[in-house]
Amino acid sequence: MNMTFFRGMILRFVSTSVLSTMLVFVAIELSIPGGYQAVLLPNGVNRESPRDMAIVDQFYLDDHVLVRWLHWVADAFHGDLGRSNKGGAEVVEIIAHRLPITLELAAAGLILALVVGIPLGVFAAVHQRRWSGQLVSVPLGLAQSIPAFMSATLLIWVFALELGWVRASGWTRISSSLSGNLGGLVLPAVALALAEVGVIARVVRSDMLGVLREDFVVAARGKGLSSSYVLFRHALRPASLGLLAVLSVSISSMIAGTFVVEIVFGIGALGRELIDASQDRDLYVLLGLTMYIVGFYIVVTAIIDLVMYWADPRIRRG
Repeated sequence: MNMTFFRGMILRFVSTSVLSTMLVFVAIELSIPGGYQAVLLPNGVNRESPRDMAIVDQFYLDDHVLVRWLHWVADAFHGDLGRSNKGGAEVVEIIAHRLPITLELAAAGLILALVVGIPLGVFAAVHQRRWSGQLVSVPLGLAQSIPAFMSATLLIWVFALELGWVRASGWTRISSSLSGNLGGLVLPAVALALAEVGVIARVVRSDMLGVLREDFVVAARGKGLSSSYVLFRHALRPASLGLLAVLSVSISSMIAGTFVVEIVFGIGALGRELIDASQDRDLYVLLGLTMYIVGFYIVVTAIIDLVMYWADPRIRRG
């Protein structure tokens, strides 16, 4: 592993952020009659008003949309993502306040999906010729086909309203109360994990079936090693490479699912902020959220690439 990998990661982040923020900037301009100027100055520009002219100068409203976007890019490289239309708060502060909630929820959903999905996939592969192995595939396919908002609604109805085991909405930060945080985390994490459990288990099952037929696994069994040792020491590692390749796709869908689940459970995190910013045409908040989402996705995929580099000698030789 050399600096080429890290240069490539930085290049992907910069190029993807530049393209995506430009598209958001232009889309906002084209989707609003009168452009972004109509959001900031809905009654039009009064050239004799010092206040109006200060806004024009601050946001470069007399310039072309791409020139205004370039001004924003220049400020973003210095850590200034602008201010919200609503209240004037700095975008960096808005995102920094809500980002930990979204990250905790996404991490909990992903960990839960892995903890449940990998053993189920191994079980389905080992017992493929038994009724128990076939039976596992049915709920996995069902869970995979249910959208996150529907599974979240069903979980609220059963466990919060009917059984009363957990609360239906709201969020408590872990710094305020650990038990309160876990109480608000359980259902959203399960709703997020449900769809990904099916994907993870199916990928592990498919790859495990191929690995169990390999000569080195047959030889390990011939040496008299226990079935569990052969499975988890010899078969699971090569079978996990397919899972690592699929994880980047699963994580991208989980990011979108996290925003949906946040809204269903009334969690005031980035999902709620994204909806509010879209409704208010809050351009700079949308641009900041776009950059953070792109950055999160690229960092996670880079980590997956590093794990695959460590796990697969063929990649290192390449």
